[in-house]
Amino acid sequence: MGWKMTRTSRDNSCRRSLLAGTAGLTLAMGAACLPVQAQAQAQTTKAAPTSQDAPQALDEIVVTAERFERNVQKTAASVTVQTGQDLLTQGKFTLSTILETVPGVSGGESEGVSNEPTGNDSPAAGITIRGVSSNGGLSGQTLSGVPATALYVDNVYNGIGGGYDVDRVEVLRGPQGTLYGRSATAGVVAIHTRNPNLAGYSVDASVEAGSYDLRRASVAVNAPIVSDHLALRVAANHYERDGADVDKGFGASRGDDVKLKLLALPSDGVSLLIGASMQDRTLYNGGAAGNLVAPNTVEYTPYSVGTAKLKSRQVWAELNVDLGPARLTYLPAYRSFNQDATVFVVGPGGNSIKQIVTTPEDDFVTHELRLTSQPDSMIKWQTGLFYYSNGIRSSNRNVWESSDGLLFSADIDRKTRDLGVFAEATVPVTQALRLTGGLRWDKTTVTTAEVYSSNLSVFCNTPLGFVSGCAVAGQNSPLAGLPESISTIKVSGNAGRRAFKNLTYKARVEYDLAPANLLYASISSAFLPGDVQIGTGAGNVPTVYPYDSEKLTAYEIGSKNRFFDRRLQVNLGAFYYDYAGYQASVQLDQSNPASAVLFNVPLRMVGVELETLFQLSPADRIGLNVSHIDSKFHDLPAGFADAVAQRELWGFAPTSLTLLYDHQIRLSGGSTLNLHGDGAWRSAYDVRFTTPGLAAQGGLDYERQKALFQGNLNLTWASANDRLSVTGYVRNVTDKRYKTYVNLQSISPLQASATLSDPRTFGVVLTGKF
Repeated sequence: MGWKMTRTSRDNSCRRSLLAGTAGLTLAMGAACLPVQAQAQAQTTKAAPTSQDAPQALDEIVVTAERFERNVQKTAASVTVQTGQDLLTQGKFTLSTILETVPGVSGGESEGVSNEPTGNDSPAAGITIRGVSSNGGLSGQTLSGVPATALYVDNVYNGIGGGYDVDRVEVLRGPQGTLYGRSATAGVVAIHTRNPNLAGYSVDASVEAGSYDLRRASVAVNAPIVSDHLALRVAANHYERDGADVDKGFGASRGDDVKLKLLALPSDGVSLLIGASMQDRTLYNGGAAGNLVAPNTVEYTPYSVGTAKLKSRQVWAELNVDLGPARLTYLPAYRSFNQDATVFVVGPGGNSIKQIVTTPEDDFVTHELRLTSQPDSMIKWQTGLFYYSNGIRSSNRNVWESSDGLLFSADIDRKTRDLGVFAEATVPVTQALRLTGGLRWDKTTVTTAEVYSSNLSVFCNTPLGFVSGCAVAGQNSPLAGLPESISTIKVSGNAGRRAFKNLTYKARVEYDLAPANLLYASISSAFLPGDVQIGTGAGNVPTVYPYDSEKLTAYEIGSKNRFFDRRLQVNLGAFYYDYAGYQASVQLDQSNPASAVLFNVPLRMVGVELETLFQLSPADRIGLNVSHIDSKFHDLPAGFADAVAQRELWGFAPTSLTLLYDHQIRLSGGSTLNLHGDGAWRSAYDVRFTTPGLAAQGGLDYERQKALFQGNLNLTWASANDRLSVTGYVRNVTDKRYKTYVNLQSISPLQASATLSDPRTFGVVLTGKF
């Protein structure tokens, strides 16, 4: 689908045509299947067939995506659910693998604000939903911007401990600003881990071994303490793996996690969950430099090895009280993050850069207070308050490895406060028709004190010495960047303070065409706050760059359906996004990694999504997910057109298609063999932006990722009581690797580097429940 957006009535026409077309298709499907659905409803009142060959309906899944327990097929939003057991047996425990089959979603946990694994206090910064990803800060900043996707672990914003002992993962696509606030313009990923069980003692354990010396072990112990009133669950996880292209270097990591949950039911209608978790990680970088010697060819050369040591600690609680006509929920949380990293990267002219990043203080405090209607209330409503506080001190020093000559350094002390008030209600107009309305008001205050220094002689005695009119030398000269000429700028007080007030809203109509056929349409808004940061300007002179809030208005229409005795599920949706000031991080000079700034650029996007699942037989199930998105920047701000050749959003595949298949074989004695396969085709796309000058020299070929297909297979034997299982898996069966990052600095002479996704990997998972 191709189209051109201009500021004329074509925009509204395109939007109306898309939404009307989707509605028409949905109504046609519903009308065609109403007789069948009515028959199916009648059949559900009969006794269930006893034959193993009888058709079986798809499972009913309950989610809390909109803060109420509700059947996912009755939730008028684009929601995809993954169960923890499925993820475990498929060897999926990282965000990137968990999300890889979700339509319109890619990426995973961000390891740094650039591609290099310095570590990050905001893991959601690496997630892309419907083409919308998070931007890093300006050059010289180790701090990520506000993520576009809100990640919640056990209802804690940007919580830790979501990669093990998982119960389910819910993914909401589309802006969720009313309920989730400033970090949900793209959507929400909500990970729910297992809570303590009052019923009895249990132990869940799993061990995994795989390619590149993958070793993972996790265990969870559940213990009732006071019968029917108090229970404890303790879970731990260890993970280690080498890199795909170098043992101790880029892609290698080690990690240890521990999580404790205490559940108390002191009386009827009152529950208190208290949790504590810790996470220690070591990320490796360097070891081998991936040189992009041709548009689709990467060659590796030895490189220095760096490490990033990260520590996170978290405590939280969830109190629920039944007040009779309403329920009260209070969610306090505290999280700390510390970082000590040394990173080696290929810099301008092929010189090696050593980046030293330390974060001695990075503390997060959140409080959420909600009052909600009872589950059986005719009118579903909720209202609440949300408070967010973050205080961080961080230092980032970049020097030439060969000489210790400074490129730039930044010492940052930032405090962020956000206060939100929200309310939302769903009102039934008739038995089949419901209206939902929601409002949220947020005030975000960002106070930054920063000292930023840049070396005006940074290119002296390097291959790029001519840029600043100084001596030219070979790569990695012991005099690189010397003698230093330091320029320093400071921001503090009112100059570093910004306040943003935002009102977001949601309006939705939903209609039951039949008991298993839902049609809905909505308009909603969301925002990301702005900030003020310091980056490197012309001539390497430090420059203050304020940027504004990013605001989004989204239009969506969709339908959720089950047909043929609820064995076929078809969910279809279409959306139109109108961004006012999309925050795009762009390098003004692509040969200088210290020249990145943030632009506020108007952007429009239009897309369609299809999710299908069909229970062919009691033993066979197939699925098909399709997503297509078009995007277009318009009304370009000054400087953006000179810095960026593309007019479409980069960093994601506009079209993706995913196939899924499951087959079960019942063995004698009651044990089973379960075969699962999934494969994803993604269209070609630009990994990053390219300057017009480099594009004219053929640079777009280097930034381009070709279309490719990747597949995964796993076979699981499970005992009759499901207490023991063994899984063997193959990930990336086709052994196709795609570019995860490209740093193109020049064409003549060619200087480009890239990192690639994992090649084909193998693994075995053993699980036990006792």
